[in-house]
Amino acid sequence: MQVCCELCGRKEEYVIARWRCDCGGAWTLIPSRSFQSDLIEKDVHSIWRYRSFFPAEIAALRESLGAGLTPLLPCTIDDRVVCLKLDFLNPTGSFKDRGVELMMNALAAARVEQIVEDSSGNAGASVAAYAARLGMKASIFAPQHASPAKLAQIAMYGAAIHTIPGSRLNASQAAFEAVGRGVVFASHAWNPLYLLGQQTAAWELWEQNDHRAPDWVVVPVGQGGNLLGYFEGFRLLLAAGFIQKLPGLIAVQPQRLAPICDAFEQGWKEWVEVCSPSVPSVAEGLAITRPVRWRHIVRAIKESGGFCVKVPEEDIIPAQRWLAERGFYVEPTSAVVMAAYQRITKIVERNQSVVFSLTGNGLKANPASMR
Repeated sequence: MQVCCELCGRKEEYVIARWRCDCGGAWTLIPSRSFQSDLIEKDVHSIWRYRSFFPAEIAALRESLGAGLTPLLPCTIDDRVVCLKLDFLNPTGSFKDRGVELMMNALAAARVEQIVEDSSGNAGASVAAYAARLGMKASIFAPQHASPAKLAQIAMYGAAIHTIPGSRLNASQAAFEAVGRGVVFASHAWNPLYLLGQQTAAWELWEQNDHRAPDWVVVPVGQGGNLLGYFEGFRLLLAAGFIQKLPGLIAVQPQRLAPICDAFEQGWKEWVEVCSPSVPSVAEGLAITRPVRWRHIVRAIKESGGFCVKVPEEDIIPAQRWLAERGFYVEPTSAVVMAAYQRITKIVERNQSVVFSLTGNGLKANPASMR
């Protein structure tokens, strides 16, 4: 597997222990083959229908929880039909299972037995579940303010939980220190195989949409793996001639903490330090003050012709309730995309197709923050 550094452009063979480039940049996998529709395994109902596009070293599945092939359903809003991609129906209740299933199978192929991850909840739960499935020992470093429901889910899988006081960055630093002691880093933010697993959402969407790309895809953005999965997945389809243009990617963040929106709209060349708000957003899963792949995310929004939306805090819970009243119970982090609807329709033409990515199950949210 060859990887390329997003920051300095260095290329080398991927080594699990080298979880980032010497310059501090994140690795991205260099595709080993072009996308070919006849290589899709149509009788496989998970991300492994696309195993032909995974590196040969990990094409042999070890264990699955069934991530992927989530429904794409129509939903009418103000007499307009949009589509909802129900990634909150993945095995552990979040979209992160796509990337984690591929990443953890790769670690199992390399005979890794003990891993560490830092997470505010969903990624930690996913890593813990797959560690249990694959017989690994997992240690999850989470912020002390993480949702109790998510922490309980992690604990039920048998992972060791370390709750760290202070900001989300403190949990990351604690994980880095554990990695420095020799434990393998199973990171949804840094691992290039995780990012490859997220591309399966784009390929599924293309298949489910009669082998066409939608005009727009709306995603909540924290670390940005979901948005980057759609971007890189559709780029592969574009390069192979299966679509004529990339869908515009619309990144949604809460107004209280929207660093990607700021970076995109203000044209940041270098990262501007961002502090966590004194009153955190109810969209706790998006509380990332410095996304690892921020340059990549900004480029993806620009190259796709997309834009950003900052959602006022008071709009998030009503949007969650609106979705629930139509049968879609998602956490506030996921509901921000629907909270952005009115702002999106000021830019998106009525005859254009729009897909909203619903990313996390409502049962995982902190009930106290939803009152």
